[in-house]
Amino acid sequence: MNSLPEPADICIVGSGAAGLTLAARCAALGMNVLVLEAGGAQAEPGVQDAYAGELADPRVHWPLDTYRVRALGGTTSLWGGRSIPFDPIDFEPRPWVAQSGWPITYDEVARYYPAAMEAAEAGAFDHTPSAPIVPGLDGEWLHTTIERFSRPTNFWTRYGEQLTRAANVRVITHAPVTAVRLAHDGNSVDHLEVATPNGTRWPVRARAYVLAAGGLETARLLLASDDVVRHGPGNAGGWLGRGYMCHLAATFGMAHFTGAPNSIGFDYERDAEGIYIRRRLAPTPAAQRQRRLLNATVRLHIRDANDPSHGDPVLSLMFLAAFAVKYEYSRGAREADRSLGPYLRHVGNIARHPVQLFNFVRTWGVKRYLASRRIPSIALPARDNRYPLEFVSEQSPNWDSRVLLTEARDALGMRRLKVDWRVAAADFDSARATYRLIRDELARTGTGTLDYDEAALEDALLDAAAYGGHHSGTTRMSDTPRDGVVDRDCRVHGVANLYVASSAVTPTSSQANPTLTAIALALRLADHLQECGA
Repeated sequence: MNSLPEPADICIVGSGAAGLTLAARCAALGMNVLVLEAGGAQAEPGVQDAYAGELADPRVHWPLDTYRVRALGGTTSLWGGRSIPFDPIDFEPRPWVAQSGWPITYDEVARYYPAAMEAAEAGAFDHTPSAPIVPGLDGEWLHTTIERFSRPTNFWTRYGEQLTRAANVRVITHAPVTAVRLAHDGNSVDHLEVATPNGTRWPVRARAYVLAAGGLETARLLLASDDVVRHGPGNAGGWLGRGYMCHLAATFGMAHFTGAPNSIGFDYERDAEGIYIRRRLAPTPAAQRQRRLLNATVRLHIRDANDPSHGDPVLSLMFLAAFAVKYEYSRGAREADRSLGPYLRHVGNIARHPVQLFNFVRTWGVKRYLASRRIPSIALPARDNRYPLEFVSEQSPNWDSRVLLTEARDALGMRRLKVDWRVAAADFDSARATYRLIRDELARTGTGTLDYDEAALEDALLDAAAYGGHHSGTTRMSDTPRDGVVDRDCRVHGVANLYVASSAVTPTSSQANPTLTAIALALRLADHLQECGA
């Protein structure tokens, strides 16, 4: 950053999916927009180090510099592109889910989902399946839904040229914001403080400020901005950094279906636009209400690649190539038994089926690396109709699950984060009840069986750790300052011109990764900023 930027209408901190979508929409509405990105065009080790922090329990949470990218495009440079909306039930107060209920309705967000799908390049806002995942299983308690996938879209690739060419937009890289400086009365933002490695501090001013730095960094920035308002802006009720959610997930249990193998909706499909979609199974809203379940889904998964008894050359290649894949997507294989015995058995699988492996590599390479729209992952239909279940569930908001600041500081002098991610007993109870429901419905309908060890489910969920970098809830939305950090318009309680565009604002986490909903909320915020004359 070489010079002080001219004051803008909107200053956006962060250039991920929410920040860039918001910038493009505000610019289209005629506002002057300034985007501050802490990193550069690509991730840089020295810059990325600012994300390093402390974990209260390293066994149950990923390292804090994993699943986060401090560069243009943010984590959209590594996401898988899964684009799923939240469900209407997620927005309702649910007596069996602590701290549930949003201050806005599903419809208020859903009107922005079509534009969010367009922003993500994920096709139509249509998540209705063409057929059930397992014929005969859908009914009162279980139903099939689908997930759609973007390219996956890097949002800087998506919006970068448009924003850099726009006369009313300025994007500044290597401009890390280290504090939100409030006016003396604490009721508005005076300026943002931007730091440089040489110790220089720049004040940046705008009419309105939007923090779009992700579910962890947004909370960190607010917690660090405590010079005027004790404990940070928006923290009158003590919720800032609390209510931290990810998702509970595990590949656990083995389903054996009775139908014809080609009738099971396991593989990826493509719609008329060429968008990849995939079917999932979920408890219905009626099942959630009657059985007091959290919102959850299961996907059918490939066999465990780490176990050479599968005999599949493709799975054995996945095991052997684990260290060539990003840690976020290969941790299980990296930490599996890699002693000589299993290793040689994997090599044997490959040696026995070279033609099958060659054909897979040839077609997979085209679909994954040469196509403009990549197939999201490997899907190998099982000849024996046996599939592990990939379970994903929302996590109920929990006051004791939180992020906070340590005394350690990064290179810019900003206090580092500590994450104390906790899971409530009710969350494990819901997971067990969901597995029982699926097992019982498979048996009742005659469509299959589900084998699993219920006593091992809790450990499996914790072993998978806080799932997928779905950092949510640390600046939760609420009607009153007592119950959250931002209001229904994503404005920080008590601060007239400070907003948050991030999954951090979600009061509950649904069954879906939060990206699409964060984009929809950013689009909604753009309209609000125009209406209030920002």
